[in-house]
Amino acid sequence: MKKNILVGCLAIAAIAAWGGSPEAPISPPSPELWYWHHSYLTSEDAVAKSEELIDKAAKAGYTGVVFWDSSFNFMGNPSWPKDNEDRMKEVMKYANHKHMKAVASVAPFGWSNDVLGVDPNWAESQRVVGAEFQVVASGKALHFMNSFPGLKNGDFEAGKTGWFDTNDQGIGITENAHGGKSAAAIVDAAGNGRLHQEIKLIPWRQYHLRLFFKSINFLGGPMVEIFESGNSEKLRMIAYPHANGTHDWTELDYSFNSGDTKDASLYLGVWGGSKGVLLFDDILLEERALVYVEHSAGAPFKLYDPANPAKVYQEGVDYNRVVDPPMVAPQVNAFHNSYHWPPDITLPAGTHLVPGQTVAADYYAVFPIAFNNETAMCMSEPGVYRWLAANAQAVKKVLPKEAATLLNYDEIRQANSCWACRSRKMTAGELLAWSVGKTAQIYQTALPGTDLYVWNDMFDPYHNAKDHVFHVEGDFAGSWKGLAADVSIMNWNLGALRQSLTWFSGHDPRQPIAHRQMIAGFYDRGNGAAEASKELKDAAGIPGVVGFMYTTYADDYSQLQSFADGARAAWPAYLASLPKR
Repeated sequence: MKKNILVGCLAIAAIAAWGGSPEAPISPPSPELWYWHHSYLTSEDAVAKSEELIDKAAKAGYTGVVFWDSSFNFMGNPSWPKDNEDRMKEVMKYANHKHMKAVASVAPFGWSNDVLGVDPNWAESQRVVGAEFQVVASGKALHFMNSFPGLKNGDFEAGKTGWFDTNDQGIGITENAHGGKSAAAIVDAAGNGRLHQEIKLIPWRQYHLRLFFKSINFLGGPMVEIFESGNSEKLRMIAYPHANGTHDWTELDYSFNSGDTKDASLYLGVWGGSKGVLLFDDILLEERALVYVEHSAGAPFKLYDPANPAKVYQEGVDYNRVVDPPMVAPQVNAFHNSYHWPPDITLPAGTHLVPGQTVAADYYAVFPIAFNNETAMCMSEPGVYRWLAANAQAVKKVLPKEAATLLNYDEIRQANSCWACRSRKMTAGELLAWSVGKTAQIYQTALPGTDLYVWNDMFDPYHNAKDHVFHVEGDFAGSWKGLAADVSIMNWNLGALRQSLTWFSGHDPRQPIAHRQMIAGFYDRGNGAAEASKELKDAAGIPGVVGFMYTTYADDYSQLQSFADGARAAWPAYLASLPKR
């Protein structure tokens, strides 16, 4: 953990000079076996349950435990009780006594709501350009001007008009409506069962989508998505209604930013078939403004005359500060919804704005992911790195010997959008490389000698290190240049495992640094032993793999033993496949 990015670069230069290949880390004679441990250690009962699970893993031969626990994201915050820190210290020490490496998951750049409870204005925000308002007759407020003309037949009272051009089987009209006499129905879809409508958007504006659904003995994968027409990779919104089973009419509200899209496709329904009945009705799309409006040095707010953009109005003189309550009062979880009613813009006495006048606003707003309300921390916000430095010192107090940290640069879906990020004139990949290098240095400085790991996905061109990643502006290519050689990779790219393992082994001239790698396997599917065996077959001949992590998101620890047995049984064949040194 003592090398830095400069040392790594010098090593690469030396390799290039003599024409050799990077020296891959040696795979040990026995695999490291870790598991993904869910906990929230706020009670003695939680401590007892965690220690019971650690006992089970130790008995199965596991050598490490990665704690997925929000406690790490709250450490160092004044509101976090010391008793909870003591509990975490006790459990990690217990794992250490069982001869298991204790690993703390820190720096949640992709799933950041815990940290953003300290200050929601640290979230990555996206620009809104030219949203228009009109001064009301009283001269005391601004009224937002919705530019969207409305969906065709959003209430389905005109039958199949506007929605049924997919020609999917199982879709139709029913009289079981939320309002009026008709609704759309998807019944026992043999394959895709989708409603569709093309829409016109104004680039860089906020929109609100509202719909109602009802389900009867439904089983399937419902989805709502909006993407640029002809380019589904330019995704503007995606959500997964919790419709399985039976539900009475339920309202869903989402907000999204149009980005640079003018022509978009709206789809809703099921993909891949379904059973039972799923109904949709009263679908509304409208332009909105000021939802999660952010105020920070990296997110300026401007109100101006759209006919003369050089004429800018002054906060406190011409209009009062625009305050969205969820962005002011810190709370956990930081973002509870994708959409809520936005704040008003009020005008003080003496404003230069007159009744009937049209004005425009440029601002930045946070856009929680519609399907889970998560958002990412801004990689250019100084407050984030001050928090990380304080957090590293707090985590240091609970870590035992032989510990490690896992940086949660994982599934980052917003980046390089706010003024602070874009003013750096970096690509998204360059920004991420800079950020991970800075974060690694923070934790290495606070925790010298502690091994450092990072998830693969944001640094892997076969995963998320590419263009068109959700709402990220720009291409994440090149992000891997921020990873020093002493940072180990936790690789969960099971869909392209061989390519991904090769990438981080250093045997690709685009990424010449050889990293130690752990395969994060299982993921609540199949047979544990078979999964471990398959993953090692994918790794055949690729040096630098040192072990596995049994990864469950459903708290399914029933296959801990079989996964470990499968990994150990397949390990000799993997070692035999490696090139001789």
